[in-house]
Amino acid sequence: MNRHLQVLRWATRAGAADHSAVFTWKTWLFGWFVRMLAQALFFTTAGDLLGPGQARYLLIGNSMVLVAVHGLFATASTTWELENGTLPLLVASPSSPSLVLVGRSLFWLPDGVVCGLGAVLLLSPVVGLHLTVASVAVAAGLIVLVALTTYCLGLFLGSLVLTTPDLRNVVSNAALAVMMMVCGPEVPRSAVGPFLGRVGECLPLTHGLLAIRQTLAGQAAGRTAVLAAQEAAVGACWLVAAVAVLAWRARRSRRDGAALFLT
Repeated sequence: MNRHLQVLRWATRAGAADHSAVFTWKTWLFGWFVRMLAQALFFTTAGDLLGPGQARYLLIGNSMVLVAVHGLFATASTTWELENGTLPLLVASPSSPSLVLVGRSLFWLPDGVVCGLGAVLLLSPVVGLHLTVASVAVAAGLIVLVALTTYCLGLFLGSLVLTTPDLRNVVSNAALAVMMMVCGPEVPRSAVGPFLGRVGECLPLTHGLLAIRQTLAGQAAGRTAVLAAQEAAVGACWLVAAVAVLAWRARRSRRDGAALFLT
């Protein structure tokens, strides 16, 4: 167990080093974070044209989309090992490549949580959303949960395109578009019909977003706990699928060396 934790820790540190090579705190805060706020504000102000309460609905929904975006970034960053030429070394190593790839993109999680929570806190006065310390604390925990579950989906998609990195952005953007349609950030799930509504139930963000909406509205905590449990279960399923695909790819590559190098 200690060995697995050490591998995970070093993989996480390697990913964090990649992130720090792209951003300084100044470029992240005044560049990336401001860009994320502008995206949430765009949809929020559009809600003013749609009727009472719509701006608030869109603020919460699109703030959580920011969290999902970062989770789905794992689709792209999972393929970085192939581009860097280190994937063959991971496959040849005695440790689990799956464990390394699970850890190497974890740096997206705090990034997404800060962007999503920051958007809610900073833009809530725009829509008259009254926050309490208790609701913000619970919502923060739920946002962390959404970050984890969407990360699991991003990791699964990354396992599918691991050796075809040209598809990474296509796949992640398509997944995000579907989530925005069927998971409830832009319109209630009832508006997309029963079939797409059931699709949304199989995706992360759906239950977590509803739990966050209820929390910020001061509604019953019991129902929120059920939704959080459902969100966690969905994320766990995607994580199991991701690890299974990564393990299968590792076994196959160790057997015949298939698709270990960019061509």
